[in-house]
Amino acid sequence: MKLLLSFIIIIGLVGCSSPQPVNYYQLTMPLPDNIASDRETAMTYQLQLAPVKVANFLNGAGLVMQRSDVELLIASRHLWADALDQQLYRLLAEQLQARFAVNAADPANQSDILRVQLTIDRFHARQNGVAIISGYYTLALGNTVSTQPFSYQQPLAADGYAALVNALSLGWQQLVSDIITDITQRHL
Repeated sequence: MKLLLSFIIIIGLVGCSSPQPVNYYQLTMPLPDNIASDRETAMTYQLQLAPVKVANFLNGAGLVMQRSDVELLIASRHLWADALDQQLYRLLAEQLQARFAVNAADPANQSDILRVQLTIDRFHARQNGVAIISGYYTLALGNTVSTQPFSYQQPLAADGYAALVNALSLGWQQLVSDIITDITQRHL
């Protein structure tokens, strides 16, 4: 009888516990209001956007939380909908194409191509409720190379992974805006 009662209790507990759902997230970034609608009059130049480089610990499927100076937690049920490096590349490319009339790069004349390379070292939350994005980007035109480090901190508006992704999206928007400003001031 004890064995049967124990078995019924175990079955009841197992039946009541359902697996936690897996949540998928993607970054958001609205297209700018001032999209170059008339490509004939817009300034055009050749631009080459290299794939975005992301630190290995960030380019896994799970969102990352920094729990201490030396400990990182990678979520197993809160995952990126697409690889992080691909999301960042796609969002940056969309913004550059919306702001500038970009021609395809002609490999025969590399000196006239503005090359953009972005490296992300941090793209996660800290336990204190702040999302951090840091790394550097390089703009190269001919023999002129400019490397700019960046570091953005964006407070989370609420608890949870959705708030983390929203804060990372806001920080990413600021970075992309700063890159576009830098391109405009230095190279156009």
